[in-house]
Amino acid sequence: MGLFESRGRTVMNYEFVYEEDFLIIKLSGSAEVNERLRAKESLTPYLQQSHQKVIIDLENLAENGGVYIVGVLNTIKKEIQLLDGEVKLCSLKPELHRYFQENRLDQIFDIGLSVESTKQCFKERNNDR
Repeated sequence: MGLFESRGRTVMNYEFVYEEDFLIIKLSGSAEVNERLRAKESLTPYLQQSHQKVIIDLENLAENGGVYIVGVLNTIKKEIQLLDGEVKLCSLKPELHRYFQENRLDQIFDIGLSVESTKQCFKERNNDR
């Protein structure tokens, strides 16, 4: 899915990448009102394949829209969990990471520093089982 312009702003872009046993969802642009509905629509074709390990990369997400991105992330997490999968976030910008901490969202979402470190976290967790 490409970038869309809305009132002069770039709206959310979803890129889905398969690496090893991981589905990496790269979010970029800016989340807006009702973005969670677009998230579910964008995610649906990728749910046909069962991926137990999903990493949401927020490195290229715009600085604004913290409130709206939470709706997007909750929607994605719910859909993946319904398929017995697990979701981890990574590459949060300092402002968004602070927002997550202030609102205790870091207790709901597992947050890694980078895609690679988050992959490693999944692998270590599987080795502990």
